[in-house]
Amino acid sequence: MALPTLNLTSGSKGEIRSNSLSKYGRLLLDKASSASLLPNTSVQTLTESGHHLADGILNYRSAKKRMEQAETLLKAIEEDGRIHARFEPTGTCTGRFSSKKPNLQNIGCGKLRTCFIPDDGHRLVVADYSQVELRIAAVIAGDRKMIEAYDQGIDLHRQTASIILGKPMEGVSKDNRQLGKAVNFGLMYGQKKGGLVRSSKAKYGVTITLKEAESFMQKIFDEYQQLRVWHRKSWQLVAETLTQEIRTVLGRRRWLLTGSGNKVGWKRFTDIVNTPVQGGCADALKTAMILLQSKLPDGVCIISTIHDELVVEAPLERAEPVKKLMEDAMIESAVSLYPTVPFEVEAHICEDWSEK
Repeated sequence: MALPTLNLTSGSKGEIRSNSLSKYGRLLLDKASSASLLPNTSVQTLTESGHHLADGILNYRSAKKRMEQAETLLKAIEEDGRIHARFEPTGTCTGRFSSKKPNLQNIGCGKLRTCFIPDDGHRLVVADYSQVELRIAAVIAGDRKMIEAYDQGIDLHRQTASIILGKPMEGVSKDNRQLGKAVNFGLMYGQKKGGLVRSSKAKYGVTITLKEAESFMQKIFDEYQQLRVWHRKSWQLVAETLTQEIRTVLGRRRWLLTGSGNKVGWKRFTDIVNTPVQGGCADALKTAMILLQSKLPDGVCIISTIHDELVVEAPLERAEPVKKLMEDAMIESAVSLYPTVPFEVEAHICEDWSEK
């Protein structure tokens, strides 16, 4: 994969080909704009800078990362033509799997995933929980408005967009829904308005102002009132020094940071709200894996997991019944832990990992 180069402007000579942009990124932006140096060239700073060259730097980094991933993956291929990565069942603080040697959980959607293919005559069956974090958060918060939406088969991102934009559900566009998604995932974990502005742009490609963020937050917490109550109770736990741990639905514990100060308080809060949700997702997925493995026919096996997703390799003639097995096992597992909200699983039969 060829790396793009960035040409200096304003009469400068040559090209920048350095793989470290911490120094050259600031030089590039300063050279072109004659402005003071940026404090850093982090994704957040570049995204918020509004400079016409910032996108070039971010694109360079993205291409460089993909190249490095491709090189790492090629080196990891063993004699049987497969990559045998290591999966750590408790590799994250919330209890989700982590992966290393190499990391197969940080490969973004795109061309690189087309390289992951099954054996001849086989297919990959990929199944993913739909909005599982929001569903579990709705149960933990006890928010009836959110649960009712899922009971009625309503897309919560679309509903949230309708609420914050003041338009009917049928009038919500694809871009509007993306805004709803940014607001849902941002506010679920207690994000402030500045954080919502930044994450909306960086993660979802949605640009909003601080004033809009503040308005959206007010509307959402007015609609999903138990979400606000859940956050308030969580902040109360932050202040209680006797609260030293938080547990998932299956009882797995996470020790909380102790001490004083704003940073410690914020870390305690995010752990208190994040762990039961993401840890609950991990509990559901791991239970589903155990259930599924007991039902899979010979010649079919689980080959990977990525957050809330399972990947199975199956002979072509068995792919369709395996897809049904995966859907049923994942839903049964989640409902057994959270019976008050319905769950959905999106499953696909693929010739490579990029197709889903």
